[in-house]
Amino acid sequence: MYPDNQEFKNDLLSPFDPRCRLAAGLVFIFSVLHITNFFLLAGLVCAAVLALIRDIKTVLWRLAAVNMFCVPLFITMPLGGYNMAIPALYALRINAAALFSMLFAASLGIGRLAPALAKLKVNAKLVSLLILTYRYIFLMYDRVFRAVLSMRLRRPRQTTQAAWRSYTALFASAFAGAFFRSQKISRAAQARGFDGVFPVTRDFRWKFRDTLALAAAFAVSILLIYFDRIPGQGLPWRIYR
Repeated sequence: MYPDNQEFKNDLLSPFDPRCRLAAGLVFIFSVLHITNFFLLAGLVCAAVLALIRDIKTVLWRLAAVNMFCVPLFITMPLGGYNMAIPALYALRINAAALFSMLFAASLGIGRLAPALAKLKVNAKLVSLLILTYRYIFLMYDRVFRAVLSMRLRRPRQTTQAAWRSYTALFASAFAGAFFRSQKISRAAQARGFDGVFPVTRDFRWKFRDTLALAAAFAVSILLIYFDRIPGQGLPWRIYR
């Protein structure tokens, strides 16, 4: 989840029950992580990107953050004697899983995601932690953005080393302020009787189309794994574990 302009504005799967979407997304991600064929993975990545094309800027920003964690794979795995195709396979899997999580879960928004998790009997305090964390991202983002902008406008000319020291102090101040603010919010919530669980204020109705969609998700996932495991196809770029 990202604050403000990094949220999804369009939701292709909005007609479906959020619980159905979370279950279907979990199934797709599980199947993606077990596929070994490059072409099949690339096709899934393209299909997910096309489904999210109306929010392509948001998708690209998120994928940029995801692929920052893929870069160490391409640096470290060849040093261990691995073929470059192996980190490429893992990068494709990670990107496909991230795209499907955006399509099925992240596009729900916190307002539907948290109640859906609660309806699926996820630990209520974990759901509350998700809500509070999401809210605090807004606060931290706003605090750091304003502090950086103010520092750039007011600071005198500095060397590069001094500038980095200023940024270090800025982020340290932001994290310290967040810590003290969380303590104040915790004491205020406890004084008002908050027990760590937010009430579920939204109701969902499971429909027949949700059952069909979930069954279709299971069927497609099984077919993907089956086609990936068919021997003797002669397809290149296949890596076996």
